Amino acid sequence: MRLLIWRDALHFDRYADLPCALCDSPTPMRSHTDEPVHKVCAEQWNHTHPEAPRHQAGTRDLGTRRFHDDVPTTSKQTNVRHLPQQSAPEALPLQLPTAERKAA
Repeated sequence: MRLLIWRDALHFDRYADLPCALCDSPTPMRSHTDEPVHKVCAEQWNHTHPEAPRHQAGTRDLGTRRFHDDVPTTSKQTNVRHLPQQSAPEALPLQLPTAERKAA
């Protein structure tokens, strides 16, 4: 059985768990058409419905039209967002209290 690649954030609804379209258990997962479905349930459905129409991207078979992989991205595109790098804070000069400066 082929596993689905659902890396895009559109596959997760952080606000609501809805009943899975296939098993009726609550799930935050969503298909490409916003259908509530567990990823495992979608993979099982794809496996048991090999005759279903396919979704193609170029020459790559992405799975059935109902449940398919995220469309491949070019190497320049990425779904990962990097936080800006923070520079190290500047070192402050050591200042001794006035009583210690007079003694030194």
